[in-house]
Amino acid sequence: MSEADTTAQLITVDWGTSNLRASLIDAQGTIVDQINSDQGLLSNPTDFGACLSGVIQPWLERSPRTRTILSGMVGSPNGWIEVPHIPCPASPRALAAGAHAIDGFGYGGAWIVPGVSGQGAAGLHDVMRGEEVQFFGAGQLLAAQGLPQPQRWCFPGTHNKWIDAGAEITRFSTSMVGEFFDLAQRHSLLTQSITPEGPTENLQKRETDFLRGVATSQTTGGLLHHLFSVRSLQLKGTHSKAQGAAYLSGILIGHDICSQAPDRDASIGIVASPMLADRYQLALTKLGYDCATIDAQLATAQGALLVAKHL
Repeated sequence: MSEADTTAQLITVDWGTSNLRASLIDAQGTIVDQINSDQGLLSNPTDFGACLSGVIQPWLERSPRTRTILSGMVGSPNGWIEVPHIPCPASPRALAAGAHAIDGFGYGGAWIVPGVSGQGAAGLHDVMRGEEVQFFGAGQLLAAQGLPQPQRWCFPGTHNKWIDAGAEITRFSTSMVGEFFDLAQRHSLLTQSITPEGPTENLQKRETDFLRGVATSQTTGGLLHHLFSVRSLQLKGTHSKAQGAAYLSGILIGHDICSQAPDRDASIGIVASPMLADRYQLALTKLGYDCATIDAQLATAQGALLVAKHL
């Protein structure tokens, strides 16, 4: 066996709409191997068990007793098995109690972690899947570094989550920032004034345009008025189509921060992939917030280990 095989403690799987991200971790939560796959729910797997085995089978064959923890949209009505949300307040112990054991998977066993339900900023029903595991993992990672917990956590993505910091998840809100950004730049009037961003768009190259959008979000007129400026300023020649997407991103992220973040000078923890984390950190820092960033895959691994301790 390799060193990774002998230290294997847990397999964590963040199975979302677009991607499947699996990590092999040791007892300290350190990732010793990773696999990223595009076999998300949109790939319409007909056999979830076979799909999962195809990704992590080499790890299981070398370490047959390794347990597997799955989180994300795999537990939604459109996933493998629907696992009901648990209500706030939620803890790692409560997530473990609500986890669904997958029959017949073998090896060390596999469980799907439930999502969490609660009330958003407007007092309306809100839900999450996947971020609840990352929330606990991110807090653990900061604590291990001797760093203070932020006042609020931000989880950028298709549907951004803002979660109040604490020992449990007590309150959170969802913002459809990522999804609306994609819709606006591809299926609205604004498509005439934008060259759509690629997945590896260089933020530094468009930092000025992005921050101009953030600054616009702080002015009067509201989101709908600000959105139209993507079109009007391009027609005026203030920016080109190549600059439009970064400007639009700045507007949306700026508004999201203003509606969800606490007062200025507060501390915000950002949990995301490096590209998204950099974008939110740039906007938050510009607006006067103190930020700490945690890689989402590291947070998933650490959080899943906490949940697994209560299974």
